[in-house]
Amino acid sequence: MKDLTEPLLPELHQDRNENICEKKSINLSRLGTVLVITFTTFILLLIILAAQLPPQQTMGMTTIGSQTLSSNLDNSGWVRTIYGEYKLFAEICLAGCDFDEAVAVCEEQGGHLPFIQSEEENEEVKSILSTSPQSVWIGLISKYRTGSWQLYKTEDAATYFNFLTEDNEESHQSHDDEDARCVILEVDDGGKWIKTGCSQRKDDKGGLVGVICQRLPNVTEDVSMRVMMGKSACDDGQKGIERDLQNLERDTECNEKHNNDDRIVKLKEGTETMAEHCDKIHEKYVPNHVCMNQAVDYSGFGIIPTHGPHRPNWASFGEYSYLPIERWQHNLEHGCVVLLYHPCLDHHQVTMVKSVLSGFMRKHIITPSRLPSLTRPLMLLAWGCYLEFQFKDLDRMRSFISSHALGGPEGNYTKDGLYTHLQIVKAEIPEGSDRKDSIVCPPL
Repeated sequence: MKDLTEPLLPELHQDRNENICEKKSINLSRLGTVLVITFTTFILLLIILAAQLPPQQTMGMTTIGSQTLSSNLDNSGWVRTIYGEYKLFAEICLAGCDFDEAVAVCEEQGGHLPFIQSEEENEEVKSILSTSPQSVWIGLISKYRTGSWQLYKTEDAATYFNFLTEDNEESHQSHDDEDARCVILEVDDGGKWIKTGCSQRKDDKGGLVGVICQRLPNVTEDVSMRVMMGKSACDDGQKGIERDLQNLERDTECNEKHNNDDRIVKLKEGTETMAEHCDKIHEKYVPNHVCMNQAVDYSGFGIIPTHGPHRPNWASFGEYSYLPIERWQHNLEHGCVVLLYHPCLDHHQVTMVKSVLSGFMRKHIITPSRLPSLTRPLMLLAWGCYLEFQFKDLDRMRSFISSHALGGPEGNYTKDGLYTHLQIVKAEIPEGSDRKDSIVCPPL
């Protein structure tokens, strides 16, 4: 035991020093933690702020295949059409693009080579190219069987072609042989298509083959705040269309499982006595465009709607094994006359009446439907009006068509629709008329 007279102050001082050191160590540790948290928060804020900035144009060089491409990733210069958005990359391949390089360019831009599926779409692409005339690749291949053409990256067979005639091909060295498995569009030849080898980088005249890309635009609205017509993420005429096909079987089959009274019926001989029904539509009424992720509601538009909301893309003119109301309602707005027939109507009479309408005007739609009844199994509709038939009165049909054709708010719009699902006959221009249906019901 220590002497009680021995001083205690030095030990107390040592304990205090040890406590002070421990406190300093703890404080330094806390300071380090705070600094790490502060730095991490600062970095996260920079990332968030950068994400809010508008996209900047990125210029550089990209290597694809065996050559270096001039990369231009800005989002400007895309031309909006009803077929999608297009952009020409005239000199992106410094030595001209082959097919695979062109595909890579478009995929880098979030698009694809053009899928041209109608004369009107071909004219649209040709118009875009007119500002910088050159040959470009289109999204058509015959890689798996010679002469069998399909849209690349898909299993869809091509249904529209614009190849040069054989006479013209002789003067263009068309590469029309086993190696001609891809296609370029040449503006100098009126937008005609040339079959060529997929590894070609120059056209027949020695010009570099460029790239035009097509992509699906985001949903956009017009001045009336309505979703714009044409392909978009809202409606491209292909995805999600099963939503509108739920009544397909019922509307196309004459069968007692759908209605106990179903039986084959015929139009009577004689003069139609039924008066046509017309709705009063305000001149400023604009039907709404409804995207494919929503159902179209026709409540409040009557048992037989003569106008109303519809899908942004209308149907290609012609005859269908089935076309839902959500599509042909848009055709009414464009001045079409729509022929609906009950699935139980005698098929010989259906054939006869179809020939009447298709011979009167180009802008028409023909489809089975259960809007007509068994007692009045045929119906003609136009914007704002319809007429039911129980008699085979061709003169009355002709009169209705003449009076109401092209009468919708956009009745002078001649472009064909993009929706073609279950189309069996594409409309043609009646003899004696033209693409604009300038002469409705030409002389028989």
